[in-house]
Amino acid sequence: MQLLRPGIALGILLLAPCIARAAAPDGPAPMLSMLRTTCFGMCPSYRVRLSSNGHFTFDGLANVTTKGPVDGQATPAQIAAIQAALREADLRSLHDHYTSREDGCAPLLMDMSGVKISIDDAQGSKTVDFYYGCRGAIANQVRPRIDKLADVIDQQLDTARWIGKPSKPGAPGGTAH
Repeated sequence: MQLLRPGIALGILLLAPCIARAAAPDGPAPMLSMLRTTCFGMCPSYRVRLSSNGHFTFDGLANVTTKGPVDGQATPAQIAAIQAALREADLRSLHDHYTSREDGCAPLLMDMSGVKISIDDAQGSKTVDFYYGCRGAIANQVRPRIDKLADVIDQQLDTARWIGKPSKPGAPGGTAH
């Protein structure tokens, strides 16, 4: 028994950094994430991640003037406006996705953009994936809530400054998409 104690103590010392890393993540977890997907045309595609401390990252993916990640800081008023929009949208009451006929999309149009909004808070995680080609009664009920929430996120974080109006590929000063 006497020989086991030093071995146990050594094991605890070696595992302590791993346990501490698992208990304390690297910075605040994202409170909200929004991904706008591209379409057949020139629809902008980007992701925004907002942490509870107001730090956010805009990541331009396609058809935007700013490609790649850019960091920003939301004010308490901006965070409050986004939180109010989240409560109003009542994201947790929605289905996880509106992307196929099985989700109530009838008819289903092709080559449209979409938006995926995720929240992570004290109540847990929730993601809603809405495809703008989803039509029908169910989509008509959900779309205004999703649109308003996505618009508030864009407005409060001023994503327009990075989305811009990209030129057509090959045009003078244009970007390749």
